[in-house]
Amino acid sequence: LIHNFPEGLAVAASALESDQLGLTVTIGIMIHNIPEGIAIAIPCLKARPDSPWLSFILASVSGLAEPAGAFVSLVLLRGADKRRDADESGQSGGEGSLENVLSFVAGIMITVSLLELLPEARRHVDKTCKKPYWLGIAVGFIVMVVTELGMSV
Repeated sequence: LIHNFPEGLAVAASALESDQLGLTVTIGIMIHNIPEGIAIAIPCLKARPDSPWLSFILASVSGLAEPAGAFVSLVLLRGADKRRDADESGQSGGEGSLENVLSFVAGIMITVSLLELLPEARRHVDKTCKKPYWLGIAVGFIVMVVTELGMSV
């Protein structure tokens, strides 16, 4: 839930910048949210097999922070546009700008990864063979670099 709010910030901020960027970010987050919803629903269903609707509701509620984040992002960025228009300088990069919102979101995602995901993954590592853990980190890093290089072309 803690990382869904900034995902909404990122989607709305990038959609305001351009349709193509908004679509790209939306698709990326959508691809991420599908397995996330399954990861929430399956353990709930396993714990309470007689309550499938509870699994559905919990998985759905976890995603409700995203529209809230999108709303906050729209308020911040539209307010920044109005201040910029009143200033008439036309310079971007002010308070509430796309760059600031995306930097904030990146910081939250890095923090969640370092403080929650990696320690949890490490907790489940087989003490005798740590290769899958390090291989997963290396493959994830390579995928991110290749994606970044592919998008900058």
